[in-house]
Amino acid sequence: MAKANGGNGKNGGNGRNGTNGRCSNPGRCGKNGTPVCPYCREKDEVIPIFYGYPTDKTFMKAERGELYLGGYITGPTAYYCKRDDREF
Repeated sequence: MAKANGGNGKNGGNGRNGTNGRCSNPGRCGKNGTPVCPYCREKDEVIPIFYGYPTDKTFMKAERGELYLGGYITGPTAYYCKRDDREF
């Protein structure tokens, strides 16, 4: 069962996905720890998924394409590939 985060959890509404910019799954990481899309094998269009209640600042980052809004309930995925339009 998914856990709802009210804006201050590790994977919740604090503007981070709990990974501090590093890949959380070693099988999906590049050499320097950045996430790599498992579909296109590229890392230039991969952004973190934000879970939780977004703030104005979070909405602005989403509009700029710096993160993807994943909803307020934490999901099983941590990254989004803009090129493939897929979460992983």
